[in-house]
Amino acid sequence: MIMRKENSYRIVLAGMLIIPILCLFTACESNLNQKDWGIKAKGHSITIKAGILERNIEIAKHSATTSSVIIEGNNLINNYGYEFSVTLTKASPDIEPQGIEFSNEAGVEQKESVKNQTDALKVDKKNNQANQNVQWINAVKANGEQVNPVFDAVNYSIEKEGEEVHRLTLTYSSNKNEWEGLSAEVIYETYKGFPAIRKWIRFSNKGKNWIKIEDLVIDDIHLTQSYSVKTLLTPEMRGIDPSIVAFHDPLSSRGVIVTSEVPSKPRKIFEDGGTGYHPDYFEWVLGPSESFESEPVFLYGFSGNTYQTTSSISTALDRCVETDFRTFIIKHILPPTGMKKEPGPVFCTWTNYSANINESNMREAADIASNIGFKYFQLDAGWSDTKGGGWAVSTINPNSNKFPDLVGISDYIRSKGMKTGLWYSVFINEKETLENLKEPLLFSLPLIRRSGGLGLSFCFEPSREKYANEIIYLHKKYKADYFKQDLSDVCYGDIARGHESRTLKESYLRGLRGLFASQDKIHEEAPEAWLQLSHEIYWETPGPEADVAVLKHVDSYHAAPNEYWGAGNRSRLVNSDWGLNADSLKQKLIQGSFRSRKLMYEHRGLPLERIEIFGAVTTNFEGSLATSIQDRQVCSWLMGAPLSYSGDLTSLTEENIERYKDRFEKLEALQKKYGIYSYFQYSGVPAPTDEDWHWWGKLNPEGCGVVVVLRGNSGEESRKINIPWVVADKIYQVKGLFLEKDFGIFNGKQLQEGMLTISLDTYGQEILELSDVM
Repeated sequence: MIMRKENSYRIVLAGMLIIPILCLFTACESNLNQKDWGIKAKGHSITIKAGILERNIEIAKHSATTSSVIIEGNNLINNYGYEFSVTLTKASPDIEPQGIEFSNEAGVEQKESVKNQTDALKVDKKNNQANQNVQWINAVKANGEQVNPVFDAVNYSIEKEGEEVHRLTLTYSSNKNEWEGLSAEVIYETYKGFPAIRKWIRFSNKGKNWIKIEDLVIDDIHLTQSYSVKTLLTPEMRGIDPSIVAFHDPLSSRGVIVTSEVPSKPRKIFEDGGTGYHPDYFEWVLGPSESFESEPVFLYGFSGNTYQTTSSISTALDRCVETDFRTFIIKHILPPTGMKKEPGPVFCTWTNYSANINESNMREAADIASNIGFKYFQLDAGWSDTKGGGWAVSTINPNSNKFPDLVGISDYIRSKGMKTGLWYSVFINEKETLENLKEPLLFSLPLIRRSGGLGLSFCFEPSREKYANEIIYLHKKYKADYFKQDLSDVCYGDIARGHESRTLKESYLRGLRGLFASQDKIHEEAPEAWLQLSHEIYWETPGPEADVAVLKHVDSYHAAPNEYWGAGNRSRLVNSDWGLNADSLKQKLIQGSFRSRKLMYEHRGLPLERIEIFGAVTTNFEGSLATSIQDRQVCSWLMGAPLSYSGDLTSLTEENIERYKDRFEKLEALQKKYGIYSYFQYSGVPAPTDEDWHWWGKLNPEGCGVVVVLRGNSGEESRKINIPWVVADKIYQVKGLFLEKDFGIFNGKQLQEGMLTISLDTYGQEILELSDVM
C-alpha cells in the first residue's frame, strides 16, 4: 500500500543562482517549437505529446503505468507513475445505504461573530454521526501494477475531437472475479498549441453489488527531488489545499504546473505532485448500473531561462503563468467570462450599513453611488422578509416594513445608471418550514440551524431547483442583475432520507456539485445575471480561497476573509460618538489596501478580474479616508478589477466623492480602450510590499494599457521602473494619470531596461498609461 505524503508547500523567493544575462521579455517559452503534438501508440507503448510536455504509458495485460513524464528530454517522475489509486469496499448487507429520517435535534448550531477585523462563525457541532443500515467490508486497494485484485484486463482507444483535442481512453475491466461488472476508464486529453495533458476517471458499476470508492488519487505520480520545489499559484489556507501548484527546479526554469479541478475542501494535491481527493472529505457509493466521474486534473509544462532584470528576477514559471497558462485556462477550462457583463466598480451595502438597510437610506446611498460612478449597487442582507427569522434567512419576498416597494427601489437604482444586486443565502425559514413539513425534505439532515433558519440541501434536486428558481425569479421580478450568494451549510453534510447522498462524507462533493448545478441553471435561464459565490457558501466561514472549479460555474468569487480595515464601527454608520482615532483608521485603511493586493497576488494562477477581495472601505471618519488613500484603494483593487467597495457612503466628503468619480471615470476609459481588467503581469518586477516599491502590468498583447506603481512607507523617493511586458520594437507614449504628467516617448527596449524614472511620496501611487505611438 502506497502512503501519500501530506502537503508541505513553500514559496520560492529571489536569492537563487541566476543566469547572469539580461533577456528581453518574450511569451512563455513552453509553447515555442510545438512541432509534435497528439497521441500515438506503438506496440504496448503509448506516447502523449503536448509540445515540450510528453507522457509515456506502458500497457500490460492487467494494467497500465506511466513510465515517464518528460520536459525537453528530462524525466520528472520517480520510477513508474500509477494511472490511479483507489480503495474499494462492499456493502454488508448488499443493499442501498439509507439516509436518516427527520429529527428536530440540530446537527450544527451557528452564530455569527467578528474576530480580528474579520467575519467569523461560532459553531456548535452536535453528534451528527448517524448509524446507517450497512457496513463496508472487504477493502481492497488497486493502484499501479497491483490492480489485478480488481481488474483483469485493460484496453485503450485513441480519438480526436476536431483538430484541437486528442483523447486517449484506458479501459480497465473486471470479468472473472468478485468485482465482475466494475470498470474504470482513465481519460487523457491534449489541446493543440498548449503543453497540457488533462486527465480524469470514470468508474462504472454494471454488476449487482453496492460498492464504495475511497482514497481516490486521480493522477498517482511521484515527482523527482530535482523538481520538488513548489510555488503556490492559488492560496493554501485554513486546511484547504491550493488548486494550482507549480513543481519545478530551484531556478523556476523548468517544471510542471499541477492543477486540480476538484472543488473546495475535497481537493488534495500531494507534496510529490499527485492529485486526487482528500481522504477525510471524499467517498462515493456506486449502486448497480451507476457511475462516478471524477473532476479533471492536469499537468502544464514550462521551460525557459531565469534571468536578472533591473529590479528583480524573471522566471520562466512567472512568464508562463501570466501568458500561455492563463490563455489555456480561459480557452479550454473556464466558460466565457462574465467580463462581458460590464464589470465593476461594485458597491456592496454590508459594511457599516450591515442588515439595517431600508428604502430611505438605500435611495440616499444610491444617489451617492451613482454620482461616484459605481456600475453595480448590491443590496446585502436585510432586504428580504425573514418571516420571524434572523437576517441570515432568505426569501423571495421583500421586508414590507423596510422595502414597501422593492420594484421601485430597483427601478430607482437602474435609473441612476447602475445595475441592481441582491444578497441571497442558503438558509430557509425554520418555523415556516417545520409547520408545513413535507417529505422528502428540502433541508439537510442532521439539521443545520442559524438565526431562525435551516440549511438548504444541495444534495437534492428539488432543493437546488427551488434555490435556482428563486434567484431567477428575483432577476425577472426586480430586474436584479447581480447576486451575492452566501452563508455556510455544505460543509456540515446532508444524509436526509430520499436525498442523493448515501453517506455523510459523500455529501460533501455531492453538495458542491449541486451548488454548481444551481449556478448553471441560473446562467442558462438568466445569462445576463452576474453570479458571485462567497467563500462561506463554498465551504464555511471563513472558507476556501478561489479555485479553478468554482470559476467554471460563476462569474466571480468572493475570497476569504471579509475584512473591515478602517471601517471603524463596521456595523453602524459614522457617528460623532464613535470615539475612534482618525489617524489609526488611516493606517488601517492603508493596511487593508496592502492585504487586498497580497491576497490577490496569491491568486495569480487564476484570472484575477474574477476574484472579489472584500472590500475597499468607503467610510470617512474625521478625515480618515484621505484622497491619497482613495488612490491607494483604486490601485490596489486594480490588481484585478474594482469588484468590491463597501462602507458608509453618507460619510464621504465632496472631495471624496469627486476623487472616486475621477478615478472610476479613468478606469472605465482605460477598460474600454485596452481591456485592462483582463490582464495581469508580474514577472521580472518586485512582489507586493508596503515597505518599498512594487508595480505590475495590465497590458494587452500589444503592450498597451497601464502599469500600476506603488511606494510603501520607505524606499527611495525616485525609482527606475522597468516594464518587461512591452513589445521591444514598438514606440510608446507614457503618461501619469494621477500626476497628470507626460513622461515622454520610449521604445519598448528602453522601457524593458528601466529607462523610465518616477518620483512618489511615501505611500504614493501612480497609474501609468502606455499607448502605442503610430
